Amino acid sequence: MKGISDLKHRKLLAIALEIQGDVEHVIDSEVLRKLRGEFTNLNELYIQYRELLQQLEGLVRDYESKERTIRAKILSRSLRKLAKNGQTGADLRMVITSLNSCAH
Repeated sequence: MKGISDLKHRKLLAIALEIQGDVEHVIDSEVLRKLRGEFTNLNELYIQYRELLQQLEGLVRDYESKERTIRAKILSRSLRKLAKNGQTGADLRMVITSLNSCAH
């Protein structure tokens, strides 16, 4: 999925307003009414998009925070404890390597 560009949206609305003003006397009033309705709807969709994007950004931050907590405060401590107790077999090293790869 590709994001919606703020700049592209603003340009499109500016062009629409300019065209509506320039062709108001030339274009069929029904077509002009439909055009205005479509651009109003497009703008409403864009506002919804921005709101959802903000929610998504918050959700991503929450996820990353939770992931760091799980990795750093729970799993890493347990693995360090196992390593300290001399349990450093190949399986444990593989788990530690896998956990460290999640940090990047």
